[in-house]
Amino acid sequence: MNLQVTNLFKSFYRSPVIKSFSLSVNSGERIGISGPNGSGKTTLLKMLSGIMAIDSGDIQVGNHFIDPEFTLPRKSIHYLGHSAGAYPGLTGEENLIFISGLYGMDALGVTECLEKVGLDSAKEKQIKYYSQGMLQRLKLAITILLDSDILLLDEPLSGLDSNGIQLFQQLLDEWQENKKTMLIVSHDHNWLSSITDRIIYLN
Repeated sequence: MNLQVTNLFKSFYRSPVIKSFSLSVNSGERIGISGPNGSGKTTLLKMLSGIMAIDSGDIQVGNHFIDPEFTLPRKSIHYLGHSAGAYPGLTGEENLIFISGLYGMDALGVTECLEKVGLDSAKEKQIKYYSQGMLQRLKLAITILLDSDILLLDEPLSGLDSNGIQLFQQLLDEWQENKKTMLIVSHDHNWLSSITDRIIYLN
């Protein structure tokens, strides 16, 4: 699915963070986003997902514009951020069942998603007892479950061990085969260069 960003602007306390930012992403393209701390990488992804309001500009997903009053285009986008966005008192399995219900999906694929990310043995453990790496795997399981057309991945390797990184590389290949559009934030410029079609540098 195509993504078109036009003259995006965002400020905090009258201090501009994103200024006149425009970007065109073709369906199935993988875009890397790099830049120093505070350059607006996470802010950009949150605005593209609809999680954070924009001050001005347009974000178009396919034939629709992102609008707080119109949720349809937002269902095509999934943001994998720094927080798991899940309930600590629920188990990994319960969290995925709950999320599938929010999206009007059945829960038949929950077990398969947890197995795919290596959390099947911990699916009945409350996620407040998960390690950072396990939480990152849970976020990947949620990403697999929702199967969105556009994936906004903010430091997706954070907390992952070597096996987890290998798992993520496999998912990247699968998502590319399925023509997912991806924007990937990372400080590792060499890694981004190896997995993306081009890199946008924010300063």
